[in-house]
Amino acid sequence: MALVDKRAVDVSAPNLMSICIDENENHEKQGRFYHRYSVEPMLFTDLNSLLIEADRLMDKIDYPQASMRSRNFFDTQENRKEKGAERVKTADEILNESGKKATFVVNVQYRQNATWQGKVLWAEAGRSCNFRSALELLKLIDGALDEEEAGAQG
Repeated sequence: MALVDKRAVDVSAPNLMSICIDENENHEKQGRFYHRYSVEPMLFTDLNSLLIEADRLMDKIDYPQASMRSRNFFDTQENRKEKGAERVKTADEILNESGKKATFVVNVQYRQNATWQGKVLWAEAGRSCNFRSALELLKLIDGALDEEEAGAQG
């Protein structure tokens, strides 16, 4: 169980997420993604699928609101209509999840300039950092896992 200092995260954030990394083979991260709107975790086999699902979640709950509407090849009114979700997990339940390799608690505060800005907490190290883009978030996660593996090897 990851020990998360609740003062280090915004437990009231509707989009509070826990990213549990279970495998990191050849820099391919696999694991589970927890949020307030599903009892079951979303499993991911790479960080790309994680980002896509997290972005879909934020679109569904409309938080934080995107400053730009995402475009796709099949964008129609029907595709944009589905909004809303019911909370089924508490912040404590999300914060009590942990990964075999590492756990990251993420709070996306803004979605501006077609990317994310927010705060990530590396639970095992108790360190947090602000990120200015989804790419920077991925680099922070990757760097933490590299540091974790280097520490485990010697």
